[in-house]
Amino acid sequence: MAGGRRERLLGLLDARGGDSISLLRRVCALCLAEVSVSGAAVSVRGGTRANGNQALVCGTDPLSALLDDLRMTVGEGPSVEAFDSGGPVLVPDLAADGARWPGFTSGALAAGIAAVFSFPLQVGVVRVGVLDLYRTTAGPLSRRELTDALLLAEIATQALLDDLRGADPMDVGWLSDIHAVVHQASGIVAVQLRLSMQEALLRIRGHAFAHHIPLNEVARQIVARELRLETGRIET
Repeated sequence: MAGGRRERLLGLLDARGGDSISLLRRVCALCLAEVSVSGAAVSVRGGTRANGNQALVCGTDPLSALLDDLRMTVGEGPSVEAFDSGGPVLVPDLAADGARWPGFTSGALAAGIAAVFSFPLQVGVVRVGVLDLYRTTAGPLSRRELTDALLLAEIATQALLDDLRGADPMDVGWLSDIHAVVHQASGIVAVQLRLSMQEALLRIRGHAFAHHIPLNEVARQIVARELRLETGRIET
């Protein structure tokens, strides 16, 4: 059954055509049709939870990018848990079952997200990223939808591994990282406040969360020398 579904999905994806990033975009688009979700995104990560870099490879809509930014800002959520645990994290009703991620849940609900389904992209114990799906209405995945989501996550994993061959597995610089400005801002804050890079990132996340500002915007202000976290104020 699963083998037949996989062949069908590969046929719909035309998986042998185009480069890996194009294939990942098609995987996200196919999730909307076959898994009946409102949006999908693929992100990759190198390193560990404490010091890893994560990059959004592709998303189907602005809300997918917003969820990734929220995950980056608060450092928690289904995507983080899926990567850390190595198993799918299925949240069919975020309002009823999102208490373990208070920062993420409040932001996601405010944005109109009602359900989140996160699947680690992995082979054995090696994890390279996450496939995140969301719905704007609450409700579980059907058995067929869950099977298709798992198969599409497997296909996405293979696409990422194809691009990672010959590269340092802890380096995701081969992708265009929309959060590159965050890493740059972390370096600036680390120097200004004499902190480690991880402590600087936590300070930036805290400022973004406390002021309800997207993480990338806070980072942009820091890099542009418009904001110093010593004062917490926009510089004039």
